[in-house]
Amino acid sequence: MKEKIHPKWYEATVVCACGNTFKTGSTLQNLHVEICSACHPFFTGKQKFVDTEGRVEKFMTKYGSVTSKRSKKAKSESDKAKAPEPAKAAEPAEPALT
Repeated sequence: MKEKIHPKWYEATVVCACGNTFKTGSTLQNLHVEICSACHPFFTGKQKFVDTEGRVEKFMTKYGSVTSKRSKKAKSESDKAKAPEPAKAAEPAEPALT
């Protein structure tokens, strides 16, 4: 193996746009990233829109809130369960035959 051909190895400090920092090995001393495991939707389970030139806002104004058929069905079923049944009017008693 040849000597002095490999880059110098550092313990790098990685800084995310969300403010999270952690250390890793790299040929650079400092790394700046836009998204990390602390803020990425795959790891957090939260949806986050990365808006580029107002495209998300344009979509939301055009289509509004988009829901699937399954969620619409579940919502309608829950609304039916919450709604009280209308009270039946008391029927007049039949006259007694004598």
